[in-house]
Amino acid sequence: MENARHTICLLLDSKTYGGIETHICHLANGLVTAGHRVNIVLITDHGFHPVFEQNEFTRIITYKSGKNLLSLLHLLKQLDVDIIHTHGYKAGVLARLLKIFHKKPLVSTFHAGEKGNLKIRFYSLLDRLTSFTTYPICVSAKIAKSIGKDVKVIENFIEIPKEHSQRTNQAPQIAYVGRFSIEKGPDIFCNIAKKIPKLCFTMYGDGPMFSQVKQSKSKNVNFIGHVDSMDDHWKNIKLLCITSREEGLPLVAIEALARGIPIVSFDVGGLANVVHNNKTGWLVPPLDEDKFANCVEFACQLNQKRIDEIGLFSKELVKNKYSSRAIIPMIIQCYRAAHKAAYYA
Repeated sequence: MENARHTICLLLDSKTYGGIETHICHLANGLVTAGHRVNIVLITDHGFHPVFEQNEFTRIITYKSGKNLLSLLHLLKQLDVDIIHTHGYKAGVLARLLKIFHKKPLVSTFHAGEKGNLKIRFYSLLDRLTSFTTYPICVSAKIAKSIGKDVKVIENFIEIPKEHSQRTNQAPQIAYVGRFSIEKGPDIFCNIAKKIPKLCFTMYGDGPMFSQVKQSKSKNVNFIGHVDSMDDHWKNIKLLCITSREEGLPLVAIEALARGIPIVSFDVGGLANVVHNNKTGWLVPPLDEDKFANCVEFACQLNQKRIDEIGLFSKELVKNKYSSRAIIPMIIQCYRAAHKAAYYA
């Protein structure tokens, strides 16, 4: 596979937006830029996809399987892929089940740090138990430990956004950006907002807890709901709050830092790798709402000089460690290792 152009299938099950979907978009673009061919394959046709079919680049490389395993196997053979890279437990388990027929090298990225409900826990366990048949990549060291074997830790990454004017402390929003689910802690964000009634808080996203959280929120919390892209909203955010009970390394953290936005976050998952105290933001012991609120107040009182310093440090961190330029070569090395292992198997 050395210096060769290959066709890489990015396989997942998805019907809406999320961190994995954003990751796939960055990965596809980075691989194509590096000279490889890429197909995004959705295991199930859920209708119009708000991420992959919204963008012209991903729309033309996205394919949808039929209703059974045979249709998925037929599509993979039709696309004549060289490497299958799975994302999410369903794609991982199915691709390994079909490996006896498609005989392609498998790479699997394990994204999720949260346990989820009983069904998700079961499938996640099955995903991990069958990981020995694939070349595993984990987005954080914590997730890697749960696999129980030597794995490659490659953290999340983004394409560096186009440079805009320097951020100022006039951006009004203290923001939550993410899924409204128990592991992400939207209810905790609202609890923190209640502790600081003089400040205004904003929530972006949707999910199973949306109605519950909206009904219990205080008056200083504004709900934006689902947005197709955050690109037009980052300029309004002065501080990102990550109130997750469980995490891997959320893309939203890297996206904020790439724009010079400081973060207050619970110290969960891989967030300590990007949230550096007094440099890119502030880490708080898990579930300590009072200390979190104190950090939010402190951050909102910073002068413009400190905001500029945090912004510059954050952008350099992302550029050097969490950009496509830094990460894509590492992923391609994993493809080569998987291809070599399959060849000599």
